[in-house]
Amino acid sequence: MLNSIANPDLTLLRVFVAVVESGGFAAAQINLNVAQSTISTQMTDLETRLGMRLCNRGRTGFSLTDDGRAVYEAALTLFRSIGQFRTKINDRRGGLAGELRIAFADALLGNRDFKLDQALTRFRARAPEVELDLRTVNPLDIEHGVMDQRFHVGIHTFPSHAPGLVYRKIFSERQTLYCGLNHSFFSLSEAKLKAAQIEAAPYARRTYYGGTLQTGTFRPRNVVASADSMEALALLILSGNLIGHLPTNWAETGPIRDKLRPLKPERFSYDSNFEVVVRTGAEMTTLIHTFLTELYDAYGIAAEKSRNPKRKR
Repeated sequence: MLNSIANPDLTLLRVFVAVVESGGFAAAQINLNVAQSTISTQMTDLETRLGMRLCNRGRTGFSLTDDGRAVYEAALTLFRSIGQFRTKINDRRGGLAGELRIAFADALLGNRDFKLDQALTRFRARAPEVELDLRTVNPLDIEHGVMDQRFHVGIHTFPSHAPGLVYRKIFSERQTLYCGLNHSFFSLSEAKLKAAQIEAAPYARRTYYGGTLQTGTFRPRNVVASADSMEALALLILSGNLIGHLPTNWAETGPIRDKLRPLKPERFSYDSNFEVVVRTGAEMTTLIHTFLTELYDAYGIAAEKSRNPKRKR
């Protein structure tokens, strides 16, 4: 029975969380910068301390037991509580310290309107003691993560707005429909390329919007593949017989730009609005407010609090 939690227990739990999120011991040794044998010993120590088996490991691969899943969720709750305690105490003292967790979309560095780096430069100058944790996450997980306080701030495109969260637009990103070099559309003249023909072609979609298909005015009639990141989606498009939407800046300034052809961009392109999302109410600490002030300042946006819009249907 676990009667108390000491610092060594916290260390072991952090190792366990890292193993789970890495998908196993081998991957975790890179993230933790320790030998796999050390991780194995620490995991055994934790299981002994808790009196339960947390995971299966061996030739069949890594997997959590039911007890392991319960301990993992409890550990996440524990570490969030510790972080919230630290943040609130520092907030009361008027200091900028603790941890700031930010989740955002992938493949944004090619967009000149993505100014998170500028905001972080300003924020680091004001809060050098704050530990930053940046994650690339899909929009649905960002909303859930901000709601349950795994993340303090999220930046992505959000097809619908959830209650309990505040959204604010900061920039737009153009999405263009592309085919790859080996696609039959690639060498066709514009005159021979018909809109109905394009809409009937096999289409690769983004999965991270849940059941919502974001395609602007384009109406795909043959969705046959999906991907959860821009690089994965680009790989499907480059495979030869699929078309799909990619961020224009990212697609046309990177190493694959010569392997892509835009398909009727004047008709089938659309703009995605990127928004900042945070929790409403008392969770707006000085730390979060300071970061948002610097982010909005980077975009020339007034930092006053905006209202939470109603959920879109």
